[in-house]
Amino acid sequence: MRRAILTLIGVATFIGVLVAFLPKRSNPSLNPPVPRLAWVFEAPRPGTVIATPCATPEAIYVAAAHARGFDRHGAVYAIDPATGNQKWMFDRDGQMLPVASSSLAFGAHLFVGEGMHGNFSCRLQCFDRLNGMPQWEFETGDHIEGGPATSDGLVFFSAGNDGLYSLDAHSGAFKWNFRSDLHIDSTPDIAGGRLYVGSGKSRRFSTYQVVCLESATGKPVWRTPVNLPAWGNPAVVRDRVFIGLGNGRLNESARPPETPAGAFACFDADSGKQLWSFPTGDAVFGRPVVIEEVVLFGSRDGNLYGVTLEGREAFRVSMGGPVVAGVVVSDGRAYAISVAGRIVCFDPSDGREIWLHELGRPGAVPRVFATPVIVDRRLYIAAEMKMGETAIVSLFCFGLPDGGGS
Repeated sequence: MRRAILTLIGVATFIGVLVAFLPKRSNPSLNPPVPRLAWVFEAPRPGTVIATPCATPEAIYVAAAHARGFDRHGAVYAIDPATGNQKWMFDRDGQMLPVASSSLAFGAHLFVGEGMHGNFSCRLQCFDRLNGMPQWEFETGDHIEGGPATSDGLVFFSAGNDGLYSLDAHSGAFKWNFRSDLHIDSTPDIAGGRLYVGSGKSRRFSTYQVVCLESATGKPVWRTPVNLPAWGNPAVVRDRVFIGLGNGRLNESARPPETPAGAFACFDADSGKQLWSFPTGDAVFGRPVVIEEVVLFGSRDGNLYGVTLEGREAFRVSMGGPVVAGVVVSDGRAYAISVAGRIVCFDPSDGREIWLHELGRPGAVPRVFATPVIVDRRLYIAAEMKMGETAIVSLFCFGLPDGGGS
């Protein structure tokens, strides 16, 4: 018995020594903190999600394009941020057109547009954001893929070949419509009483421009031609306009005989003069973010870029696949996500990776087009999760690790 005890003690001592020399997996430097999944909302019908969620204290709003045979229809969901449970849903009794437009909360209202390419007679819908009851709607002659923007009691939105509209945000009363030889699908940005947006290509129009309008009247201030479709959502920072350019579609690169091409361009906000253009290997769609002296944006060429305000590359980060969503900055950290669901948290000053997380569930393949949202130290990601032949509209809620969000 004594010999057996001594043998066990010897084995235990050996194991203890061995463990002491093994890598300590609990070391935070070897295992950086990653986000913790709090909940997942799954819509009751299959489809896809393109629209960026809208987060408020009482609800997270996500809009979807659902499949119904060979047709698509839309729905807007209000989700409880604490539990992930549905609070209300609107689909106009199954007649709402598919939604690619990001929702926007304004006071007691929630705005969302409907329609995608091939849809006409679409609507900008205004809801009571607490209960989902329709307040008013405005009909257009083309799809509303870009998200709305608000300023001075007005709501602005693009409508394809219809150009840009301005309505009274409270009543929906018409204010103005800018219509020209332009097809506009992106979300405008507003600064200093002016509205900025770009144009792309449709069967009817193929004029590529970045445009500045007076927000009160819709009167053009300047229109600057560009050599690629300006599908990207612009960002106006200081006295400059930043916008992504590129060919192809949101979900695929340009097909032969076209060659995939993209760029990121900077314009003088006052005159419209193009100051510089930074080439990329494919299109840039997401809205860029400026932090200190660096502009951050992703490209469908598979890279995340940091570019100086003078147009010089500061760094690039490989995302392992196309990026069409915008970049988010919170609490001194930046976040980007690829279409395939790779989430990267990085230092916006030099691109250094802080943590990486692969979005996914067993047997499910993600596709992410929507820009992530960060509120109250929670990261929300809207994604299509493909499981076999079925695509599930999903909203993920992650708690951020320490120092990982405001």
